[in-house]
Amino acid sequence: MAARLTILASGSAGNSALVECDGERWLIDLGLEPKELDARLAKVDADWSQIRGVLVTHRHSDHWTPKSLSRCWTSRVPVFCHRDHAAAFRIGCPDFADLERGRLFRPFVGERSITISANWQCRPFRVRHDGGATFGFRFESPQSAFAYAADLGCWDRGLLERLIDVELLALEFNHDPDSLRQSRRPPWLVNRILGDEGHLSNAQACELVGEVLKQSSVDRLRQLVLLHISRECNSADLAAATARTALAQFGSEANVFAAEQQEPSPWFVIGESFAVDRVIQPVSLVQATLF
Repeated sequence: MAARLTILASGSAGNSALVECDGERWLIDLGLEPKELDARLAKVDADWSQIRGVLVTHRHSDHWTPKSLSRCWTSRVPVFCHRDHAAAFRIGCPDFADLERGRLFRPFVGERSITISANWQCRPFRVRHDGGATFGFRFESPQSAFAYAADLGCWDRGLLERLIDVELLALEFNHDPDSLRQSRRPPWLVNRILGDEGHLSNAQACELVGEVLKQSSVDRLRQLVLLHISRECNSADLAAATARTALAQFGSEANVFAAEQQEPSPWFVIGESFAVDRVIQPVSLVQATLF
């Protein structure tokens, strides 16, 4: 019943992750162009021939590209997402009609679980974000669970319940509010990011993690992976330090890793502690200002 996760890319210039459960490999999001996505997969010893399905969080352009979605058709890989995503896909991707005709477009049915492997299920859960219907994912086996939530502006009890008793939590730590307000970004964008349908700040994410720890079994959370860190309004060091302080307040010894834009993360094994002795600094990159 082994499972593991690697973050192929995380940030406003493109997002994708690879999940492996019982040897079955699934992608979360397609926010990189095919050549770059192929390169990232190769770095973690994977390729498209091994992909059994793609889970799409939402329709913002840093989470899917037309050419990578077309790759799902040419590779005959099913795409699991919300029905509302289809309108954007039809406009942006000429091959999406073939995906639909080939029954490779698999809309979510509420929060009904998706079978990932013989022992693992994936349950989509809705989060608040201005990308239309937006989802995170909880992966469960009879013994283990982990979760992924990359874009959300706030959290509530419903979301908290979906994150309780996970061994690994990959969660957005997007920005530091003071840095955001002092940035050169226009006021409308600052307000958007700070809003309930924008992105989680370090402090908001830490509050959520604290509630997860309080509601979960003791020492259940072993790994915390920080996602979607803003290059301009945050840093890997600041986000990680904030997260470690929050964990320490609850006596948690969970490992913290800051995912980055330019390189895949290590493989995080579910059910085993993964020691990370450094935080990878994001490489300078022009970041899309809308996300």
